[in-house]
Amino acid sequence: MALPRINETLNFNMTIPSTGERVQYRPYLVKEEKVLLQAFESKDTEMCLQAMSDTISSCLDPNSNVDVSNLATFDIEYMFTQLRAKSVGETSTIMIRCKNQECKEANEYHIDLETLNVEVPKNNNIIKITKDISVELCYPKYSTLVTGEVENAEKDMDAALKLLSSCIVAVLTTEERIDARDQSEEELIEFLQSMTATQLKGLTSFLENIPALKHDAKFNCEKCGTENELQLKGLSDFF
Repeated sequence: MALPRINETLNFNMTIPSTGERVQYRPYLVKEEKVLLQAFESKDTEMCLQAMSDTISSCLDPNSNVDVSNLATFDIEYMFTQLRAKSVGETSTIMIRCKNQECKEANEYHIDLETLNVEVPKNNNIIKITKDISVELCYPKYSTLVTGEVENAEKDMDAALKLLSSCIVAVLTTEERIDARDQSEEELIEFLQSMTATQLKGLTSFLENIPALKHDAKFNCEKCGTENELQLKGLSDFF
């Protein structure tokens, strides 16, 4: 008699922040946690990100047809915390040092992962460049984070233009809508290079305000009693 297969039922639901799509998922299993632990122990950023992406893909309802690599970076952060909450436990315990320079005591801080969310503003993602030309943008895809493009963009102008070109959905004129998928990367970068610094700033400002997983932490230091307030931001702050 074959052994029963367990934990394959899609028991939970969550909403993808950027799209509002409701999806079903299951907790990740021991075999998947093993891969995650190996990736985290390697301290290789690309390996960690890929392991998280693969785990989310494995746990989502296959009928949802969600392409994880095409989701925004903040979608992945949120979805992984929800998976971890159902797989390992709802609470994550981290250590935060007291802001009092004469103390700096490491304090335990407990985070209820199920209360975390991502606020996606209703900002207009269509940026006017000239009287007749506008650009429709989207947030960077998770796949660009895996390849390190986001990190490189902070240091190198060419990398920044490459990242920005990947976020262009369409170029809008008074006569037509030009889909970015029909243009090469070189053509999109050339289009960006034809702008003035002021025009380009309109596009980069959109990306400077990318939503993120956030939590306002407040606690009194166990050693000196100092009241601490800080904002935790991004997945690495929560584990």
